[in-house]
Amino acid sequence: MTSSFWQQHLGTNYVPSVGEARQIQEFLDVSSKEIHIINAEINQLQQQLELLQAKRLRISDLAEQHRALLSPVRRLSCDILETIFLACLPTDRNPCMSATEAPTLLTQISSSWRNIAHSTPRLWAAIHVAFPGI
Repeated sequence: MTSSFWQQHLGTNYVPSVGEARQIQEFLDVSSKEIHIINAEINQLQQQLELLQAKRLRISDLAEQHRALLSPVRRLSCDILETIFLACLPTDRNPCMSATEAPTLLTQISSSWRNIAHSTPRLWAAIHVAFPGI
């Protein structure tokens, strides 16, 4: 229902008769039922949308995990990774024991990187260890 006989009187000072008021009330009742049906359909569609969004997220997450398996860095040899790790060390000072910089940061990437970092003595040769209060 998109129109009514009474549209011509909307926005005016027209006063409907008792019979016209009944007709207008019938129109309002039908409109209310239609709105209720439309709201129910919207709720159903929102639930379907939420289910589809959750499904998309699960598939996307799984695809991303599989995409990581194809990462070129996985094919680098330990020697290359050791060289890269050494290049990550600061050049203007000794590295400090901080989770936000190499070499400690490199140990948090994966178990493979942790093993390589721990087995590369040159990464740890000049670590600055701060002792608070001394």
